[in-house]
Amino acid sequence: MPELLTLEQALSGEELLVYSRNLATPNTYLHDLLFPAHETSELNVDVIREGSRLPVMAQIAELGTQVEYGSREGMTGQRIEIPKIQRGRAMDEKLVRLLIQGQLHNNEVAEIRRTQLNDADYAVDAIKARKEWIAMQAVSTGKVAYTEGRVQLTVDFGYGNDQKPVLSGTDLWSDTANSNPIDDIQTWVGTMQDKGINLTRALASRQVISYLLQNTNVRKQYFGDPSGTANPPQLNKAQLDSLFASLGLPKIVQYDTQARVENKALSNGKLSFSTIRMAPQNRFVMLPDSALGHYLWAESTEEMLSDIQAEKTDSNGIFVFRKINEHPIRIETIGVNFAFPSFGFNDSVVSATVI
Repeated sequence: MPELLTLEQALSGEELLVYSRNLATPNTYLHDLLFPAHETSELNVDVIREGSRLPVMAQIAELGTQVEYGSREGMTGQRIEIPKIQRGRAMDEKLVRLLIQGQLHNNEVAEIRRTQLNDADYAVDAIKARKEWIAMQAVSTGKVAYTEGRVQLTVDFGYGNDQKPVLSGTDLWSDTANSNPIDDIQTWVGTMQDKGINLTRALASRQVISYLLQNTNVRKQYFGDPSGTANPPQLNKAQLDSLFASLGLPKIVQYDTQARVENKALSNGKLSFSTIRMAPQNRFVMLPDSALGHYLWAESTEEMLSDIQAEKTDSNGIFVFRKINEHPIRIETIGVNFAFPSFGFNDSVVSATVI
């Protein structure tokens, strides 16, 4: 087909793929940090829960005695099939007609090239946004629950009750006059330290941090209350960080990352979108220093079938390709990715509902 040759001249499949694999992940996304990418050849993976982080001590033995062997602790968790994450966009029919007509002017070639690169941006951004949502749902709620159309995915990472405390009444941090967040955090941190887990980082929404800055007991802790009746000024974030560091509490990072989902139904005859938070706004999530597991990814079937031999410059398995349909006539740019986190340190997170 002559239009294929013309399309390749405008932008080859190799160029499209290399471009896609050099796109940077938004710096507001944390899934690469919390779950570094790791390739697997299997589509079925274990969501692993390991045992305590505390070491098992060796025996003190007499000379000439036989070594005592330890038992291998069991690992529990769901075994799931890595889901396929995909998104695409079709080229406007106006540009398709230009391709079919053959001889293109330089500005038309440039427009076609730019359109396909923009569509590659769109597909990769969409996949990375969904991967961020999956990772942050796992960390902040201990579960990933997704339902759309005929697709239903539910994965429970088995958070224990001490990992998901829920405040109520005057203990809620929104009650800035009566709640005592520092006591709460010290209790949660201490409970995990007794298990050999040090919680050094925390994620919180702008709203939760705002309540901490306004909290009367937190302000008194920073400024002091020698008279017993002090009403110190509101803290700023640097002062809050300094106070938490002095008390050995987790360093707080603000996290309010959001994305959109395209609604199936039109609104007044137009496209409509809903804004979704990657993590709930009402949580205070405490984490250890280390990564929490791996984002497992497998080579897509589309890449296995492709004759494109492009240099792999990424480590997350996103494959972007072009597909030409004859009815309806359209040129599609599609991104696919088999990926899901394996959460080995799922016993090392506390996600508290505080507002």
